[in-house]
Amino acid sequence: MSKPNETLDCPIHGEAYTAFICPHLADDPNQEWFCDYPSAENPWPDAKCASCHTGFTEQGASNEKAGGNLNAKKICHLCYEDGHGKSAAYLMELRQAAWEPFLSDAFSELEDKQQRLETEYKIGHSDRWDYDQRHGTILFSNAGTVVVRAAAQFIGSISTTSDTWLWSWANTSLIPGTFEDLFAVRDFGEAHRFAKLTVPMWPADEVDGWEMSAVAVKLIKAKGAYRAPGKTGFTFMSLKDVHTVS
Repeated sequence: MSKPNETLDCPIHGEAYTAFICPHLADDPNQEWFCDYPSAENPWPDAKCASCHTGFTEQGASNEKAGGNLNAKKICHLCYEDGHGKSAAYLMELRQAAWEPFLSDAFSELEDKQQRLETEYKIGHSDRWDYDQRHGTILFSNAGTVVVRAAAQFIGSISTTSDTWLWSWANTSLIPGTFEDLFAVRDFGEAHRFAKLTVPMWPADEVDGWEMSAVAVKLIKAKGAYRAPGKTGFTFMSLKDVHTVS
């Protein structure tokens, strides 16, 4: 297994960190990837196709034909992320009949919740917002005075540089306690085989960010969502326990 500080010279991306996948994923990434979820200690877990995963499980890691490290292909971490991310669209095509009505219902629910938030709290017209990671709260201010406070957790982010969506649970720069609600969304994705909810990062735009936020808000029973602009994209957060500050 690769370590985060090991590097290689990728012909596409130049110097990059190492990652390992089975040869079948290297040949065709548009299939399900079997791997652990990323962590700070292991951001690019060894990945296998369904066939190698089955063989690995049944025969053990010592069997080269089962997809163990002796049969793995070393690639750069950016190629790993690109391949894994592209698999999400392919896998979602297989689940469109179930996904589309669920997403439509979630988005309609979010629109209603966003309208209520704006009517009651007018957070969209606030002068300023500030997120307190230590307390897990977002504050909305006008003229230097906090007017609305809400419990908030990170859902994910859209990068306008790489045009990708990154789930908060895969963002190793976030501190614990700021995204725990989102594990329920990932669990739902696993149960229903919705790859967009389980693949850590995939090609996306702002519309995708709102769609994932709609799904998250529905599943974790939040009051709504907030899109915070940044220098290289947008961060989406769930809002709970919203109240005015007198």
